[in-house]
Amino acid sequence: MIINHNLAALNTLNQMNKNANATQSSLQKLSSGLRINSAADDAAGLAISEKMKGQISGLEQAQRNAQDGISMIQTAEGSLNETQDILQRMRELATQAANDTNTTDDRQQIQEEMDQLTSEVNRIGNTTEFNTQKLLNGGSDQSTGGSATSFQQVTGTDATSFDFSGGNSSKITIGDKSVTLDKNYSNAAGVVDALNEGFDGTGVTFSTDADDKLVISGAEEFTVKVDEASPTDASLNIATDTASSEQKVEYTVTGEDATSFDFSGGNSSKITIGDKSVTLDKNYSNAAGVVDALNEGFDGTGVTFSTDADDKLVISGAEEFTVKVDEASPTDASVNITTDTEATSNVPDGVDLEAGTSGSGFTAHFQIGANTGQSFSLKIDDMRANALGISSTDAESDGDVKWHKTSDGEKTVTNGTDDNAVEYSLDVSTHENASAAIGQIDKAINAVSTQRAKLGASQNRLDHTINNLSTSSQNLTSAQSRITDVDMASEMANFTKNNILNQAAQAMLAQSNQLPEGVLQLLR
Repeated sequence: MIINHNLAALNTLNQMNKNANATQSSLQKLSSGLRINSAADDAAGLAISEKMKGQISGLEQAQRNAQDGISMIQTAEGSLNETQDILQRMRELATQAANDTNTTDDRQQIQEEMDQLTSEVNRIGNTTEFNTQKLLNGGSDQSTGGSATSFQQVTGTDATSFDFSGGNSSKITIGDKSVTLDKNYSNAAGVVDALNEGFDGTGVTFSTDADDKLVISGAEEFTVKVDEASPTDASLNIATDTASSEQKVEYTVTGEDATSFDFSGGNSSKITIGDKSVTLDKNYSNAAGVVDALNEGFDGTGVTFSTDADDKLVISGAEEFTVKVDEASPTDASVNITTDTEATSNVPDGVDLEAGTSGSGFTAHFQIGANTGQSFSLKIDDMRANALGISSTDAESDGDVKWHKTSDGEKTVTNGTDDNAVEYSLDVSTHENASAAIGQIDKAINAVSTQRAKLGASQNRLDHTINNLSTSSQNLTSAQSRITDVDMASEMANFTKNNILNQAAQAMLAQSNQLPEGVLQLLR
């Protein structure tokens, strides 16, 4: 018999500690309802369940996103419902005005209501919003529109000069404001006055240089559209006079089958078509060297380069290309771009060009899944009067459609949020004008109906999306539950067993501690 080490007691103590730990683990599981309370409980199961947990929370948020999307769509569709009611009333008024039983005074009263209703269409378009985001005012997207064949965009310039010739008009856009310059200005001063008036309050100013070129200051980016209805060799020359160490001027031309341009000054010109670019430095001795370099650089793309009689570079086979002028010193780098193609030459078959129908739009991206890329986009077109074709910023006739102006030639339609007239309304002062207005309003009604149908289809899609997300979330939650949730009945049985074993171990430890006392009998 030994007394220094009570092995029986040590063994009993070890078992009692195990039982105590098992009892504590069971208590934790029973109190939390979870089988995995730490990574030690099930390392692999924890990794899988956490991944599932992320998916589940993503699916639940996607459901909320879809619900928010439906709310946004309902907001837009509700406003368009009112717009359509207004258009129906305008059609009724135009039909009434087309009847020659009406006197001039009668038609004047009808015209007054037409003006007010058109302003209300603008108000709805300008003020309809969801979560502070305007839905019907065209948003921030840009469309190059049906009748514009050349489109030059200039970015990153503090002061840039340009002149234009040919075409019907040039439209200059800065931010969300645009001014159209027709080609009837007698001198550059008239152009400057028109632009300064049009961009008043924006911080952008216009002036002319010594060569009567137009100079713009205060705008980091602006766009110019040259609108040509016939191949009038419309051209636009843009030059910068500021120094910079990086590419300062960028011109993007779209919708051209054959376009010519020349360039001068600057360190280099970089031409980009698709995802391929070729840089031309200014050391080429003649145009032939430029042609050879470009044809080699764009070999295999279907785009070809040549020169015309004036040694201008001609590009063919590209619907869009970008020219960047890189200037490290103020060398008056410039690019002159000329188009020789008709305005409608690149319009796809089956597409009709209609004034006022090719505006920009508000695009909403809905995240309707738990993972990257699981989204869809909805574009809501500009639903204001001008975009719908029932008002115009230009008083000139548009075919049979006539625009109403005051006796002083002033505009009659406001943007709906103030009393400043900004557009001309449809004229219904004669039978012919009212009859043409009916057709124009019909186009607007069709545009609104098309937009509402698209919104309704998107809402139905989101309804189905929500149902699918709910089902997926439910199934994934069930799978996660099988990994992480504790079986209460089974765990209670384990707890009872461990608790009994713990009590038994305590009793046996007391007994084993009594065993060394037998040595005392030997010592007596």
